[in-house]
Formats: sequence, structure tokens, C-alpha cells
Amino acid sequence: MGQWDDKHEKHAAKYASWKMQEYAQEDRVLTKIIEDKARQYPEHVVFQFRDDPYTFAELNEGINKAANGFMSLGVKKGDKVAIMLNNCVEFLYSWFGLNKIGAVEVPINVALKGEGLIWQIVQSDSVALVADTVFLDRLEPVSDDLTSVKHAIFHDTEKVNKLPAWKDTESLWMPDLMNHSSDAPDVEVKYSDMASILYTSGTTGRSKGVEMSHHYWYDIWSSSVKYSRYTEDDVLYTGLPFFHGNAQGITIGPAILADAKAVIVERFSASSLLDDCRKWGCTEANYIGGIIPILMKQDQSESDGDNPLRLMVGAAAPVDIWHDFEARFKTKLLEVYGMTECYCCLVVPYDEPRPGSCGKPITGWRVKLVDDNDNEVAPGEIGEFVAQPENEWVGTTGYYKQYEKTVEFFQNFWMHTGDLGKRDEDGYFYFVDRKKQALRRRGENISSFEVEAVINANPVVLESCIVGVPSDVGEEEVKAVVVLKDGEQLSEKELIEWCEPRMAYFAIPRYIAFRDSLPKTPSERVEKYKLKNEGITPDCWDREEAGIKLKR
Repeated sequence: MGQWDDKHEKHAAKYASWKMQEYAQEDRVLTKIIEDKARQYPEHVVFQFRDDPYTFAELNEGINKAANGFMSLGVKKGDKVAIMLNNCVEFLYSWFGLNKIGAVEVPINVALKGEGLIWQIVQSDSVALVADTVFLDRLEPVSDDLTSVKHAIFHDTEKVNKLPAWKDTESLWMPDLMNHSSDAPDVEVKYSDMASILYTSGTTGRSKGVEMSHHYWYDIWSSSVKYSRYTEDDVLYTGLPFFHGNAQGITIGPAILADAKAVIVERFSASSLLDDCRKWGCTEANYIGGIIPILMKQDQSESDGDNPLRLMVGAAAPVDIWHDFEARFKTKLLEVYGMTECYCCLVVPYDEPRPGSCGKPITGWRVKLVDDNDNEVAPGEIGEFVAQPENEWVGTTGYYKQYEKTVEFFQNFWMHTGDLGKRDEDGYFYFVDRKKQALRRRGENISSFEVEAVINANPVVLESCIVGVPSDVGEEEVKAVVVLKDGEQLSEKELIEWCEPRMAYFAIPRYIAFRDSLPKTPSERVEKYKLKNEGITPDCWDREEAGIKLKR
């Protein structure tokens, strides 16, 4: 345990004498903060994309160029712009460049296809799209349907060297957007202005766009610095995608506020995570539930504990391997709970961990568990998580252009998460299950409604039901129970081929069971809980066992 003691004692000594720079409310504008950091620490490397470093000065300069580039296209304060990029510095230039002029970033999950992709871009009123040419295979087929998009800016990693010609859309290359002045544009942006719209997965309907203000992002970032106890000596690591709130809230922002550094790779890899952290001296790495068992399933090595990680921050670490994981890798797991609407409203106290718990409300949020009538339940009883911020301008203001969904979410002035949990006598909360009909597979939220809609659109399918079943790497796998029309035939492989061009790869069912009927209530509602509780049944065909590889 010597190395464990050394790195934690060294950090404790640093943290005792270090304090994050706070910003006054009126200065809690993301690009104002970056400007200030660039003035104070111009040569400080704040982001590193593998071996490519970017200082505060370089970041700020690129943001200004992008901001002026967007303005030259007519993008103005309040406009929305979709960003469909892999992890790269151009994502940051685009995001913060838009924020610099009071415009709004709309990060798009790069795995989306078809109707789901159209919905997020058009429903958000995105007037422009920043995209990588690697995603033209899913953008080209729907380009005529992207009716709100007037400008498309392409990052040409595929080296296609030919701009797509889309109907009623002006196309240009990313270098053309960046070929503008590095002077700060003269646009007044307030802390209360919207900075982002992040889409969640739908539960009983379409996915919803969560409105995020500059001040809300600041609260997320500063809370993360505090509960993770970051200092300027920390090096944060992530391979989680930038279009997720995890990377934006727990890596990008905290690195800026703490004057730390973030090392960013394209995607998570269990086989390379520890080697990456050793190479770049990373002291923290993010995880989602599936990452912990995946790492534990790697072949053990005497060097497992020989790493600089003092902390891994995330959600849904399996309690049964918690202590074994910490002992093997000589690092600390820090659990958080929340959703985009009420980000990290629960965090396990740094010095008082309780394996299996998703935390206590220590970050400026009120959290309780309620029954179906919104009455708080007693300790030990199961209820729905509801949350309420203790401070102004924290939390989402609602779902973009979805008033009824917003009112439903804010019932009785509390944010209703749709998640079930329980609380012990000491105030620690525990996640139990999802009340809503969403699934979570390897960090991705999946709408059962949207998957069912794609399957049901097949001309030989009568109806279908999507449920989550246990996965051997944590979280869930997608199971489809399908009823065909009388006299029709469809193979499992044919159903997968139907799904592939129409939905994100991670939402495509792993298990398929064809049945004569679905269990239903007298009012003809499908009894999903019965299909979920039966788990993986003998009639379930397994896509992975069949050797079918999906294109990402």
C-alpha cells in the first residue's frame, strides 16, 4: 500500500494549501473565464490531445477566430449550432466560439442516424452544423431533411477534399471558419444566457433538449473541482466523448477552473487506459459503470497498481468489486449521481466513502425520495429521486421548445428524475432501478420508445418491446421481443440489418426473441416489467454469439 499512501498524502498536502479561484456571478460566463485564464497563465497547457498540447493563450485565440468565423456566416446571439465531431480541439473552438458571441452549442451524438439525427438538429433550430467528414455516411442520406441548417462546416479528417453540395446549404471547410481575426468580438454575453442544449434519450417519447446556461456550467465545473479535490497539479484523463455531459462537465470545465490539465484521447480503451495514464502522468480518470468491470476483466499484472491515478470519478461502479478494484489499481473510486438537468446532485463524500452508495447532497442540491404522490418516503423505503437547487441560476431552465415536458419534469417545483432509490439512516442514497423506460448500455442512454419505433416500422413486424437485461460488464444489454404479422417471416440477422442504417449502433438489440404475443394489461398496455424480469430466456438469439459486427 506504499504507493497508495504516497500519492494520496502528497495530494492531501497540496490540497490543504490550494484554493480554486472563484468568479463573481456576473463573470460566470465560460469564455470570460477562459479569457481571464489566458491573461493570467498564457503558457499553461490546459488541454492535450494525446501528444498535441494547447495552452490557455492558444485556446483563447482559437475561440476568438471561430467566434469571428461564425459571425461572418451570420450566426448571431441566441442562434443554435449543431456540433458533430469526435474528440478534437476543433470541438472546443466551435463550442466556446459560439458561446463567445452568445450563440448555443448543440452537441450531437456521433452514432445517431436517420430520424434521431434529423430530430436533434432540426428540433433545436440549428442554423449551422459543424461536422467531421467521417460522418457523411449518416449525414448525406438525411441532408435534405436538415431544413434549419443554412451553413455546414466540415472538418476533413477523411481527406475527401470535396465539399458536399447540400440543398439550400452553404458548405465550407473548418480552416475557412478559423481564418478570421483572433481579436475578441464585441458581443455582450451574460451568465444567465443559454450556452448549450444537450439532448437526453427519450423515455416515452422523443429525446429532449436540456437548456444549460453559462452559470449552470460554472456551478457544475466548480462543484467538480471541489468534490474531486482537484488542484493545479492534477492531470485529468478521458476517452469519453465530448458530446456527453460527462466529458464537458467533469473533465473539460474542471481542468479550466483548477488551472489543471486534461489529457484527451479519441475513445475509452480498457487495454490502454493505464498505459496512457502512466505515459502522461494522469492523476484522475472518468468512468461510467461498465468501465470498472471491463478493467477488472483485463489480465492481472504486477504493474496494475503502478500508476499515478489517485482518483476515478463516475457512476454505477458495481459494489461487489469496489474494494477489489481499489486494492488492485491503488486508486480511489468517487461515485456521483445526477442527470444533465440536475448535474451531480449527489456525491459520495471524499473522506467518507460508502461502497454501493451514489452519494449525499453535498454540492448545493436538495435531494429526496418520494412516492407517486410526491410524499417523501422513510429511510429504507424505495422512492423516486427528486432534486432542487439551493442556489439561483443552477440546474436546467427546461426542455427546449417542449413546454409540457418541462412542466411535467418540474412538478411541485422539484425535478423528477424518473429513477428509483432508497436512503439509509445516515443520509446516503442508493440507486435501485429506473422508473422510466430508458436503458443504459456502456454509458449510453437508450430510448426504448425510439428503438421500438424503428423495429415497428419494418413492414412485417406487428409490434415489439424493448427492455434492458443484465450485462456481464455492468449496466444493461438491449433485448427485443418481437411479434410478426400473421404469415410473415423475418430472421434475426435481417432485423439487425434493418436497424443498422436507422439507429445508433449502441441501441441495436443484442438479444432478439420472436413471440406470438406480448404480455398486456386489460387496457392493452405492454407489461414491460414481465419481459424485463424474465431476463435472457432460452429463445433469445444473441447477436454477439452469432458473430455479427456492427459498423460504428
